[in-house]
Amino acid sequence: MSTVQTQNDQFYQAVTYVFKSWTALKLAVEMQWGGVDSEDKRDWFVDVVVEYFGKHGKGTHAEDIESILQQVMADEFSTLLEDDSAYQVSKDLIKLYAECIEGNYTSIDLLRSRHITSVNSSIASSKKVKSQQIEPIIDDEGFQLVTRRRK
Repeated sequence: MSTVQTQNDQFYQAVTYVFKSWTALKLAVEMQWGGVDSEDKRDWFVDVVVEYFGKHGKGTHAEDIESILQQVMADEFSTLLEDDSAYQVSKDLIKLYAECIEGNYTSIDLLRSRHITSVNSSIASSKKVKSQQIEPIIDDEGFQLVTRRRK
């Protein structure tokens, strides 16, 4: 695989990890603010940003990316960002792109390990919830005992 292809693949993964951890977008996808195809829209959103960097390269400015992020969040997820998260995400993407160009994937490796840890902890916590569910108590006559939950 060529160096340029590796850089592109690494940057694509970086944008994916950043988007999956960006609270505003994460909520928009989980709550389906973009409709039933919210996950597909998030994936398309990654493509849009990666293509923008591909066209503009090192000439990409954080403010330009911020505008794209705000516009797509408004248009596709009906979400108006009133915090500075879009600017923060755009600055992170600029930094990650610059690192990819240099062949430095340390930050991306860190994002990858955080993502894997997050996914694994989500899986583990969902298994605990299932194991904590209490089976119904059925008496000798076949009736279910109704118990009060403790708070």
